[in-house]
Amino acid sequence: MSPGTIALIVVAVSVVAWALFMLNVTVRRERKAAKATAPAGTEAAGRDEPKAAASSSAAEETPAEPDKEVTVEKVPEKQRKPLTPSQLAVSRRQFLNRAATASFTAFLGFFGMATLSFLWPKLTGGFGTTITVGDHEELLKQIGPEAGFKPLFIPEGRFWLTYYEGTGEAPVYLAVGAADAKMQALYRKCVHLGCSVPHCEKSLLFECPCHGSKYRLSGEYYGGPAPRGLDRFPITIQGGKVVVDTGDTQIGPPRGTNTWSQFSEPQGPLCVPV
Repeated sequence: MSPGTIALIVVAVSVVAWALFMLNVTVRRERKAAKATAPAGTEAAGRDEPKAAASSSAAEETPAEPDKEVTVEKVPEKQRKPLTPSQLAVSRRQFLNRAATASFTAFLGFFGMATLSFLWPKLTGGFGTTITVGDHEELLKQIGPEAGFKPLFIPEGRFWLTYYEGTGEAPVYLAVGAADAKMQALYRKCVHLGCSVPHCEKSLLFECPCHGSKYRLSGEYYGGPAPRGLDRFPITIQGGKVVVDTGDTQIGPPRGTNTWSQFSEPQGPLCVPV
């Protein structure tokens, strides 16, 4: 079950609990008001019902009197008395009920805002956002032939920035703009079981230390249990700057893809033996 689903369930349960609490408070208030406004002789009349039933035969013999209309005289405003301070004061029970209601409402509001913030976070930087890596020409010098094709790891985006001069025939290369930028942003996460994949300077392969999956410099599958090549992120050049969108993960090319013959095979000894 995803965290978002769990958060929605918790919010729903909280709302139902609050509704039941308010319903209980309302019912108790109505009962209290009904008891306060009930006539004083109601209970006595209830106790006298057996007597009234016993004398019902005698009452049938006497002619019934016509019902008399009960009228309630309205007290003139001049004769109305103001409420006393004791009547205006809030009782202890009323205070506790109102305080509990206000506290629970405030808690539910803060919890709801926190849940919405959790479900829809506002990312302002780092992984999952658009990252400006640096100047395009300078980066090509750092990862290209002049630097021995050594990839550059970008911790903020969790990817390897690698040089690329392949054909770019696989569909994923068009999606990430590798041929135009002459570089790729390869996600460091192994597509087998999610281990962090380092780069081997001897073989120029990306070799997973967990289960031995191996990927070429282009991120294409070379060997091991991995089902495909490394996933990657789109690259664009904006104003001479390299911009990588780490919020748009592109699935790596399938096994058998080989678009750069120069690095089809390891360039030296393996760091992780087969």
